Amino acid sequence: MFHQHISSLFIVFYLYRWNGAAFEVRVPEKQVVAVHRSPAILGCTFTPPPTLQDTVVTWQTVADQRVLHSFYYGTDQLDRQSPEYKNRTSLYHKQLLSGNASLRLEGAGPRDTGKYLCSVSTSQGTDKAELQLSYAAFFTEPQLSILAHDSTYTLQYESEGYPEPEVRWTDALGKNLTHSTQVLQSDENPNLLKLLTYVVADTVKNLSWTLIVVNHPLGQVIERPVRLFYDDQRDHVDCSRERLALLCPVAFCVIGLIILFWGRTKC
Repeated sequence: MFHQHISSLFIVFYLYRWNGAAFEVRVPEKQVVAVHRSPAILGCTFTPPPTLQDTVVTWQTVADQRVLHSFYYGTDQLDRQSPEYKNRTSLYHKQLLSGNASLRLEGAGPRDTGKYLCSVSTSQGTDKAELQLSYAAFFTEPQLSILAHDSTYTLQYESEGYPEPEVRWTDALGKNLTHSTQVLQSDENPNLLKLLTYVVADTVKNLSWTLIVVNHPLGQVIERPVRLFYDDQRDHVDCSRERLALLCPVAFCVIGLIILFWGRTKC
């Protein structure tokens, strides 16, 4: 009798543990990249519940437990939502019964980077999972400026994106060139960085350089070749014209002196 009682307790304990283990919360992607001007989807799935009445879904920041979104009693509960997430979050309500607790986050920016926790509780159990959110923006088409000085030329490209990219300048043989790069906060958008990069050329004869910008989080690679050529023939023509412009007044002066001298001799 005692052994039967112990066996019954063991079975109950085993079934309890099995049911607890059966309920699970997962994040399909541990690393999520929010793209500028696109909604960020923080994926989260859980064991489908029999009903939503006992289902509680909560999204929070890991660092300071700020609440992004809460759902319980079959509806959104946003009284405890942090102000910075107001009107920016939503769940896929029609898919909750299928076990989809993913969160849609609008207007993501650098301030939203960090770890997030998806917690779900149903009549079947309670579990949670976390993911890392980062932010990136595709760099815009670089705008080229060429500044001419007395004996040098400065080639400068300007673009906007996020985060700070890898920047290289190469010559016609693919060798890296010495260059200067500045990354500043965009004047027009707080979610973007302004990239200024330039190289200085001592001469433009047979100049063939390439700018390479790599945005690693988005796998974006921009390559923009720059080719400048020095027109020797035009320079030769310009020099000839300059010489002619200098010689003409001298020739007129000489001719005038000859005529004047000839006139006096005749008299």
